[in-house]
Amino acid sequence: MSDKKLARFLAIALMIIWGISFISIKIVVGEINPIQAAFYRFFIASIILFIILKVKFPEEKVLKQDRVKMVLSGLIGVAMYFFFENYSVYYTTASNVAVLISSIPIFTLITQRLLFKEKLTVPKIFGTIFSVIGIFIIVLSKGKISLFSSGTKGDLMALGAALCWVLYTILTSSFKGSYKSITITTYQSIWGCMFLSPSILFLPTHIPSFKVIMNLLYLSIICSCVGYAIYVYCLENLGATTLTTHINLQPAVSLIGAKIFLNENVTIEQVIGCLVIILGVSIVSFGEKLSLKTLGEYLNSSGDS
Repeated sequence: MSDKKLARFLAIALMIIWGISFISIKIVVGEINPIQAAFYRFFIASIILFIILKVKFPEEKVLKQDRVKMVLSGLIGVAMYFFFENYSVYYTTASNVAVLISSIPIFTLITQRLLFKEKLTVPKIFGTIFSVIGIFIIVLSKGKISLFSSGTKGDLMALGAALCWVLYTILTSSFKGSYKSITITTYQSIWGCMFLSPSILFLPTHIPSFKVIMNLLYLSIICSCVGYAIYVYCLENLGATTLTTHINLQPAVSLIGAKIFLNENVTIEQVIGCLVIILGVSIVSFGEKLSLKTLGEYLNSSGDS
């Protein structure tokens, strides 16, 4: 399997993992302050990642010219992102946040075009359009999912998280050195944890329930340790625009997960919206293989038959 094929497969698997994470976050922030929940998540992840890094790859070092970017990516992609995401899930529904987080590809396309002059191919444009249409179908299918609903604060924080992730992706894709995925993930997690650590000093703490602890472990080990490493690998092999478009799979996964784990009602409009989102992701992932020349040859051969 080629690196790109493996990256596409892993990107889809990652979005399933992260789609379910919104449900886990909803459970965790029901008992733990949202900032502390983020700290605990990355405190556990940082310890695990640091041990693995030093045992498996003790020679890995961060270049001097990348150290500031590593700190900033930890601040923006870990501390700030999960400050916004955890509070958004606290104030509104998990599926709502997953839908709004799916605005990431739109911001990514714009920033990649403006900052790096990335070529916007036809598959990328149409894939994003279909994904956005799917998002709107899901948003409009639930009257309470609206920027003007009682959950406006949570909605705005979800959009804030989306903007943080775009900045994080740009920073992570601009490192001068060539690092293993676990190296980047480890140091970003450590810095993010450090920025979140004051929450332990200034906010009350208590021992959470077993259910919350298990969800924290899922968020720490699967979503953070494994998830961030996969994301960095996919970013290197697919590029920011293609990879972030896969994020549109998250609301589909979250809706299904909400039905299974939280017994929420799922409407036909939501199902249609999810299918349109998946179509958009498929166009971006596999549409690049098709060209106008190939299409013309197909039409010609069909006309001759």
